[in-house]
Amino acid sequence: MIKINLCPIDELESQYWYVPDLAMALAIALVSFFGVQYYLGSIQDQIDQTTAQMQSLTENTDKLKPDLERFKNLSKNIGELNQKLTALKAITVSKIAKYEPVIVLEHFQNLKPEGVWLTSLKIGVTQADGFEMKGQALDNVLTAEFITAVRSTGSQELDQGDIRTAVYFDHLVLEGTQVALTAPPDFPELASYPEFTLKGTFQERQSAAAPEGESGEETGAAAPVSEVRVRRDAARL
Repeated sequence: MIKINLCPIDELESQYWYVPDLAMALAIALVSFFGVQYYLGSIQDQIDQTTAQMQSLTENTDKLKPDLERFKNLSKNIGELNQKLTALKAITVSKIAKYEPVIVLEHFQNLKPEGVWLTSLKIGVTQADGFEMKGQALDNVLTAEFITAVRSTGSQELDQGDIRTAVYFDHLVLEGTQVALTAPPDFPELASYPEFTLKGTFQERQSAAAPEGESGEETGAAAPVSEVRVRRDAARL
């Protein structure tokens, strides 16, 4: 029987023919191992960095907890401060602002000439509310005299010794005059006298310089109402 050896010539010549292939396999294995180790090392570094950041954030959060607790009560503290500010404003409000309605009422009483009487009077708590009065007079001349006297407070000089001079009237509106349609039940004799309705606002004079009146006259002390002015206003009525 004939035997034929089919091995490569290199294998027949050297008994260690497998060494190069084994060395290549080992080299590939080593390269793969170190590559995997390097990759795993980079991932571990990222994990360590993330862990360190989480620890830092946790520590900063713990430091901010006292401030967060204070912020939770911020709305309550703001409400308490607003209440204190309101109380301080009530304490420090000017004397004039407290007694404005009383001063307005006294003005009307002092400026009202004989022959003029009021049937109703509404005075607002604040300046923006203004006032509204209804009244009667013996004639329209007296009504004009009364309105002119009220308007003249706008050109009155401020007297530091008299707080009443710090309050004046402006934006006066006379809603016409007419004879009463119905006589008052208790005073039927007053039915023939003209009625008038006057509206306006009152202001507080802030400085010694008196404001200009509605008629655009120069500021100064309130002068007595002249007969010519009264007759002129009566003609308008």
